[in-house]
Amino acid sequence: MRRARFRAGADGRDPKALADALLFLLASLRGSIFIYQGEELGLPQADVPFERLRDPEAIANWPRTLGRDGARTPMPWIASAPHAGFSSAEPWLPIDPAHLALAVDRQESDPHSTLQVARRALDLRRLYPALRIGDMTMIDAPAPLLVFQRGDGRDAMLCAFNLGKETVRWRPPAGWRIVDSLNLDANNTETMAPLSVILAQTA
Repeated sequence: MRRARFRAGADGRDPKALADALLFLLASLRGSIFIYQGEELGLPQADVPFERLRDPEAIANWPRTLGRDGARTPMPWIASAPHAGFSSAEPWLPIDPAHLALAVDRQESDPHSTLQVARRALDLRRLYPALRIGDMTMIDAPAPLLVFQRGDGRDAMLCAFNLGKETVRWRPPAGWRIVDSLNLDANNTETMAPLSVILAQTA
């Protein structure tokens, strides 16, 4: 098992922007959503040395497969605390040093952090009923855009994601107003940059 942003494949894309876009995508999809611990921080896959592995599959197949341990290391709460504030005792799996810069206390005060993006995405899902209970209709759009509509009528939401590496010429058609976005150029009303997101509601 690998964390979502690594399953999607960074492929030269900005890792933080990809993590943020995937959180907005998750919050926009139909059905119950689940955020695996650490996804809301944008944690990378942890590097767990062989002697610290606990996953039987990973141990048996090492080094051919990664196993699950790299995605289930302790949550880093306080960067400067022992074991990143997860526990006063040695945790079952080690803290990856790369996770310390992404600890909760480091992200709390940054309005652009992945943690704050996750909170925004969940707030939007609570605020707009269409994102929770609306039907989902796919909308034709140029590749690599993913565009769909949630719900219908006055409460409908249009959700657009450029998950590719190139800028694409697209913006919501007339009758829609943007209520939130990620990585969108406010000075360019014609295109969506790589890893940009648009959530729009009927005007």
